[in-house]
Amino acid sequence: MENQKRFVLVHGICHGAWSWYKVKTLLEAAGHCVSAIDLSASGINTTRVEEIQTLKDYSKPLLDIMDSFPSDKKTILVAHSLGGVPAALAADIFPCKTAAIVFLTSAMPDTKNPPALARKAQLEAASRRLQVTTFPFPHYGKPDRSLEFSLLGTKFMAMYFHQLSPPEDEKNKKAMENKNQKRFVLVHGLCHGAWSWYKVKPILEAAGHTVTAVNLAASGINTTRLEEIQTLHDYCKPLLDVLSSADEDKVVLVAHSMGGISAAFATDIFPHKISAIVFVTSFMPDTTNPPAYVFKNTAAIVFLTSSMPDTKNPPAYVFEKLIASIPPEEFLDTVFGSYGTCDRPLQTILFGPKFLAEKFYQLSPVEDLELAKLLVRVNPLVTNNLAGKRRFSEEGYGSIPRIYTICEEDNIIPKEYQRWIISNFPPREVIKIKDADHMPMISKPQELCACLLKIADMYA
Repeated sequence: MENQKRFVLVHGICHGAWSWYKVKTLLEAAGHCVSAIDLSASGINTTRVEEIQTLKDYSKPLLDIMDSFPSDKKTILVAHSLGGVPAALAADIFPCKTAAIVFLTSAMPDTKNPPALARKAQLEAASRRLQVTTFPFPHYGKPDRSLEFSLLGTKFMAMYFHQLSPPEDEKNKKAMENKNQKRFVLVHGLCHGAWSWYKVKPILEAAGHTVTAVNLAASGINTTRLEEIQTLHDYCKPLLDVLSSADEDKVVLVAHSMGGISAAFATDIFPHKISAIVFVTSFMPDTTNPPAYVFKNTAAIVFLTSSMPDTKNPPAYVFEKLIASIPPEEFLDTVFGSYGTCDRPLQTILFGPKFLAEKFYQLSPVEDLELAKLLVRVNPLVTNNLAGKRRFSEEGYGSIPRIYTICEEDNIIPKEYQRWIISNFPPREVIKIKDADHMPMISKPQELCACLLKIADMYA
C-alpha cells in the first residue's frame, strides 16, 4: 500500500492489547501496519506488579517497540484512558519517531506538571460523578515510597466502562430465574486462556447457569511463569483451586483441545465434584496409558475437539501420539522450545499467526483470529516428563460420564483422529457440530451452547 501508515495502540488501565482486537483488524484491512502492545503486568505481559517501580518500568514494552522502529517512518500513537500517560512518555523520549498522538477519552498530560497530575484529574472527575471522596486503592512498595495498584470490578466495568458495549449475543438473553441452574467450568486449550470462552460464557449465563472460565498456569492473565511449571499438577493448579473451593453442587467440566488432559487430571482428584466431562474436539486420556499418550494419539469428556485421556495409559499418551503423527512442515510458524534440566527436559510451544489462521480459526471471524494473535502465550507441552507415567484411575476419572464433541472442519485434530480418540476410550455419547473449526466456541458458539445445555440437562 503506497500510503501505508503505522499505528501503535496503547490500552487503558487494567486492560491489555486485546482491547484493540476489533480496531486492529479494521486498520490492517485498510492496509496499514498496526501494533497493539501490552504494557507491563497487563494483558499477557508476564511482568509482576511488584516489579514495576517507575512509569518507565510500566511503559517498557511501549518504549521497546518505539526504540525498534526505524526513524524514516513516523508512528501514530493511539492511547486509551490512562494509556495517555505512557504514550506521552514514549513521545517525549522518541519525538522524532512520533507523527501524532491520539488521546482516546484519555488522560492527556501537559508540559508544566508531573505526569501523575493527569491521573489525579481523572480521579477527581470520577469521584464527583460517583459521589465518593476517596478511592481505596491497595498499596505495594516500601513504607517511604508507597505505590498504588487497581483492579476494576465487573460491576464497575459494566456501569462505567462498557455500558454501551453490546454483551455477547444480547438477543439471546432470557430471564435469570432458573430453578434448574447448573454449574459449568470451562477449560481452555493449549496457548489459549479463559478469554477463548468469551462468546459461550454469556450465553450459558443468560440461560441462568453459573459459569467459571479458568486460566491454567502461564495462560491468559495467569501470572505464573513458564519455568515455575514442573508438573501437570503445577499447570492445572488454577483448575484444581476452583474445584477444591466448589460447594456441594456438582460441575459440568467442559474441556477444549489440550484442556482435556487437565480436565481428566482434575476429575481424577475430584470425581465426587464432577457430573460429566465434555471433551470439545479435545484430547481424551484413557485409564490404561500415561496422560501424554492421547496427545500422541487423541480423545474426549465432552472434550470440545479436546484430548480425551483414557485410564489405561499415562496422561500424555494421546497427545504424544498426535504430535508424532504430524509432519514438521504442517506446524508452519509454530515455535517449539524447551526448559527444565538435561535429565528431565520439558517442551514448550507457541502457535504462530499463520498456524492459528489455517489450523485453528479458518472458519472463525477475522477479528477473533486477531484477538487470538494478541493473547496466545507460550505453554508447556503435556509430555511424559511433565505429566508423569501414572495413569488415571477407573474409580476416579474413569467413573465419570464423558461426552465427546466432534468438530467436522477441525484442521488440528482430523475427524479420523477424533474417531481414534473415541475408540481408544469410548465415551457415553458423541455429538457432532457441523461447519465448526477447531474453535467451536468462536465459530459456532450457539450450536456448542445448545449441546452443552442438553448435556447438562441429561447428566447434571
